[in-house]
Formats: sequence, C-alpha cells, structure tokens
Amino acid sequence: MNISSVSSSTSNLISTSSSNDEITQLEKQKENLQKELQKVSQSKDDEKTKEQKTKQIQLQIQQIEAQIQQKKSEKNEQKQNAGRTQMPSPPPKSETSDNKIDIRV
Repeated sequence: MNISSVSSSTSNLISTSSSNDEITQLEKQKENLQKELQKVSQSKDDEKTKEQKTKQIQLQIQQIEAQIQQKKSEKNEQKQNAGRTQMPSPPPKSETSDNKIDIRV
C-alpha cells in the first residue's frame, strides 16, 4: 500500500465520521420539529393558524428527511469507493518494445 492509498483511506474514514455526525444532527432537528408539531396540535390557536404552522413544520421535516437521505447515499458511495483500491494501472505494452527494458521512476 502506498502513501496515497493510506491518505485516501484516512480521508474516507474522516468523511464517513463527519457524515454520521451530520446525519445525527439532522435527525435531532427532525425530532425537535416533531415535538413542535405536537405542541402546535395541542395549542389553543385557531384552526387556521394551527394549519399554517403545521404545514410549515411538515415542510421543514420533509426537507430534513431529504437531506438525511442524501447524506446516507453519499455515505454509501464513500463506502463503495473505499473498498476499491486505487492502484495505478500499468503502462500500455508496446508490441515493438518487448526486448527493451523500461525504467520508470
């Protein structure tokens, strides 16, 4: 394994960790909005006000759910990419250079 593979693996781990943190934060926001939604439904506001507040909160929840899905799919892509080794491909072989020694640094 060369240095670039190690640094690539390390950056993937850091990205995955930060993705987990972001997902956790988004899920907490969603929980808070759901609690707020319950408060609105139990409030003494008139029905029209409750409906407006409920729609706003539900829209925010949908946006957060979309962000969570995006983060999860990004995380899955990173896992798939981390499983692939990033080895350089060998140089193309020339038919006329079979007897020549190719020294590359």
